[in-house]
Amino acid sequence: MNVSRLKTRAGVIETIDAGSGEAAVLLLHGNSGHKEVFARQVEELSPRYRVVVPDLLGHGGSEDAAEPGRDYTLAGHAGYLAELVATLELGPLVVAGLSLGGHIGLELAAQSPRARGLLLAGAPPFAKTEASIGKAWAEDPVVLLSGKAELSAHEAEEFVLRQQVGDAAAIQALLAAVARTDGRSRTTVVGALLDEAAADQRQLVERLDMPIAVVNGSADQIVNLGFIEAAPYRRLWRGQPFRIVGAGHMPQVSHPEAFNALLAAFIADCVAA
Repeated sequence: MNVSRLKTRAGVIETIDAGSGEAAVLLLHGNSGHKEVFARQVEELSPRYRVVVPDLLGHGGSEDAAEPGRDYTLAGHAGYLAELVATLELGPLVVAGLSLGGHIGLELAAQSPRARGLLLAGAPPFAKTEASIGKAWAEDPVVLLSGKAELSAHEAEEFVLRQQVGDAAAIQALLAAVARTDGRSRTTVVGALLDEAAADQRQLVERLDMPIAVVNGSADQIVNLGFIEAAPYRRLWRGQPFRIVGAGHMPQVSHPEAFNALLAAFIADCVAA
């Protein structure tokens, strides 16, 4: 497994680059997370595909954003990731995004001619209205921490525990990831959702002409599953959303076998098509 550091206009991105093959898979972590949350997916997929897993700017081993107001928005993240995809010459490309990574992945897939499919996990496509955003996520004070610059030790613990990863080592690793995260990334991305230049993600999934897989944990306490599953996807993979029984907001960590089976089947379908 190769870990490289690649320069983009927004900053240096630290990236896992494993496996080989014509088809590539790009895995994007969530708010205040890190690339290591996809360790089991890299292990599963790299014998068949090239698997690229970056730390988002302001997270993990990547630099903080050069211009936070620009680079920490959904469009900003998608912009430097498009540069990363081009530099690495990835494609045909399947994008899989968890939570914030799903929202970024949606904007990236919508602009990338290399993209062949998109998997969303814990990422509700919202219309650009306060009402829609209010319905997309659970009414839980912990959800509000995703937009807070500084988290106390107690808040960080509550934020991580609500992800329901289950494993003590994963919890400690996520706590360290939260502590490392540039707090401006949280405030900026949440604060910019209704900006004039921001995309309406409900419209994106309605227009996007590629398969979209929707995979969530049945016990996810962060998002509104009914809202996610009712989105007007133009090409919903296999005609239905999938729920992994007993999993929370990070099914790829807590239930890797079930998640990997769905992800591998989705990639195979996208590559065959």
